Amino acid sequence: MTGWVAIDFETANSLRGSPCSVGLVKVKERQIVEEWSSFIKPPAGHDHFDACNVRIHGITADRVRDAPGWPETLERIVEFAGGAPLVAHNAAFDIGVLADACRAVGLPVPDLRFACTLVVARRAWDGLLSYKLPVLAGALGIDLPRHHDAAADARAAAEVMIAALRRQGTARLGDLLAAHGIRMGSYRGGVRRGCVHRGGAPPEPSPAADPGADPDNPFYGATVCFTGKLPGMTRAEAARRIAALGAHIADDVTRFVDLLVLGGVEPHRLAPGATTTGKHAKAQRLRDRGHGITVIDHEEFFELLAAAQG
Repeated sequence: MTGWVAIDFETANSLRGSPCSVGLVKVKERQIVEEWSSFIKPPAGHDHFDACNVRIHGITADRVRDAPGWPETLERIVEFAGGAPLVAHNAAFDIGVLADACRAVGLPVPDLRFACTLVVARRAWDGLLSYKLPVLAGALGIDLPRHHDAAADARAAAEVMIAALRRQGTARLGDLLAAHGIRMGSYRGGVRRGCVHRGGAPPEPSPAADPGADPDNPFYGATVCFTGKLPGMTRAEAARRIAALGAHIADDVTRFVDLLVLGGVEPHRLAPGATTTGKHAKAQRLRDRGHGITVIDHEEFFELLAAAQG
């Protein structure tokens, strides 16, 4: 599976079944070999253009007046892909556009496989504040001349996946997904399975803070977040212990977090140019804006925990 096709849609309005533009990029052996893009006349009943969508991509009803409709466009997409998997950034959206457009004109959704560069990037690179396509492209040195241009976005998504394949040392899409515990998405007989990370059991809900804990301990009433690996203790165990001391556990860094605990950083997982995790970078940015978030390393955390537990 060294051949695949990156795809990107733009829509006329908030309905996913309103494609007005598509970009396709064919890749073989980690090389872009062919590109194609087209305006699309959205299906009847889905063909109104919302002002907010037009502001985003600049496509108007006049520009698609003589464009092919969805049945012709779908035929071209299927022909271009030739049975190869599709790849998209936030594939849930783009594959949803394809499926809903088919339903809007009474066509069956074709059987297909797909992978998501957003899911892959979150597993392959750490240290980014966002995994939106322009941010990811910038971090990886990928040229994206105009975001929300279907041809440009499809090419950028292709280059993100190529970068992930090179990082993994493989040309096979299946090998890359397997290495990161990601399931290939598919449509079979009209039934959809998403492209998702399945590398572990679902995370347990964060433990609730104990309101009856000693209010004089340093964790009582604080909202605490963890990043990196704690030596000798899992995050789940650390969260359980400080929740018993009255702390609230946060899964991500926001302006409501009081304390960020830094565990060990895995440099090989960081995005190019990043020196710390995304959570740490968010905390630094919040502190620059005047939010009173405290950042401590794991050694200080263990000292505070030992003192609090007496």
